[in-house]
Amino acid sequence: MPWFKIDDGFHCHAKVLAAGTPAVGLYVRCGSWAAQQASEGIIPKAIARMYGTPRMIKALVDADLWHAPGHECESCPELEPNSYVIHQYLERNPSRVEVESARKAKSARQQRWREGKKNEQINTDDAPQVDVNVDASTREHGDAAPNPTRPTPSPVPPAEVQTDWANDADLPRIGDRPRIPAAARPLVDAITAAGMVVGWDLAPADWVLIEALIKRCGVAALVQDATGSWQGARQRPRTGRYFLPAWRKLPDIPEETRNRPAVVNGTGPVAAAAVSRQQQETDDLFGRAMARAQNRMQESS
Repeated sequence: MPWFKIDDGFHCHAKVLAAGTPAVGLYVRCGSWAAQQASEGIIPKAIARMYGTPRMIKALVDADLWHAPGHECESCPELEPNSYVIHQYLERNPSRVEVESARKAKSARQQRWREGKKNEQINTDDAPQVDVNVDASTREHGDAAPNPTRPTPSPVPPAEVQTDWANDADLPRIGDRPRIPAAARPLVDAITAAGMVVGWDLAPADWVLIEALIKRCGVAALVQDATGSWQGARQRPRTGRYFLPAWRKLPDIPEETRNRPAVVNGTGPVAAAAVSRQQQETDDLFGRAMARAQNRMQESS
């Protein structure tokens, strides 16, 4: 669909300030109507009166944002008695021919997409995830012209993601997704072997996080924690991303305990780390108590 274009200096333009806020609201609303109808900026008086008041219309004409029949502006078309025209509309917006041409091109893309889909055999379980809000023909062919009035910045991943995944295209692929990175494969295999079968179609940033967690906590600790999350889930998890929030909260596992087998009954590395911390806290309390006792003995003597 076409868009009624307003530049970033519109809000403080002298004509806009002269017309006033109520009239500017009518200007924008009728501009949207003109874009939808591909009227090349011509506004029927019936539309103007439906959306605004005579005072608003007069304010737009007096400010030269609109022209009435009989105007002398050389850059705008002559008018029928029952219409107005937006000043220099075609300098910023497409003509009727351009709008109709774009619509025909879009219709042709959609038709090609539909014809292509008839010949495809799609396994819905393996179908790639897509944005349902994106036009189907644009998704398939990618030949739609970008809309200059609605720029969409591409998300920039963190620096470490860019570095670690710079060669992402070199990885073996399944459809349009990369396989599981080699550094994360031991964790995925261990979780699967433990009976927790989930999907691993994750974003690059998720894999970077998982690799960092493996280095910080070890595979055994992550498997043990995932087992607890799995058993406590109301519904069976479908994706490995389900485990990430709990993994983020894990403490650093001492290196000497990271390779211990993951046991759910409290003897794995997470439990070992907890026991180690508890022992240290007990030792600290005992040491402080002994120091106080020695001080009292010295004071009494």
